[in-house]
Amino acid sequence: MNFKPQMFNNRTVEDAASDWMDAKNEETAANKRRIEIEEELLSFLTSKTEGSESHQIGPYKVTLTGRLNRKVEWDMLPKLGIPEDMLPLKHKPELDLKGLRYLESNEPETYNTFCKALTIEPAKTSVTVIRNEN
Repeated sequence: MNFKPQMFNNRTVEDAASDWMDAKNEETAANKRRIEIEEELLSFLTSKTEGSESHQIGPYKVTLTGRLNRKVEWDMLPKLGIPEDMLPLKHKPELDLKGLRYLESNEPETYNTFCKALTIEPAKTSVTVIRNEN
């Protein structure tokens, strides 16, 4: 789909797309640099495997927080023989968007009733710009 350039304050959509790409590249470079500096700080200071540790460095307070990612092998749980009331698990209700869309399309009365307990707000619109080399 091709768009005709439109003028916004003497700027075109192409100007905005170009500036977006420049800003995105700057953001990526800044993020990479920040991560490099974090790695450098980690080489200077001690940190815990899990938990936080603060260091006062001149006027700066640097806090390093170690985390462990844990993943449950759900298929293995029933085979372990641990009583269900002793399993360290939380069951968190989560909206099933596919099911919600089904209700909206196929069961409008149920959908409308369910919506009384639902708050819907617009999220940030995602923007991606790719430069096509011709």
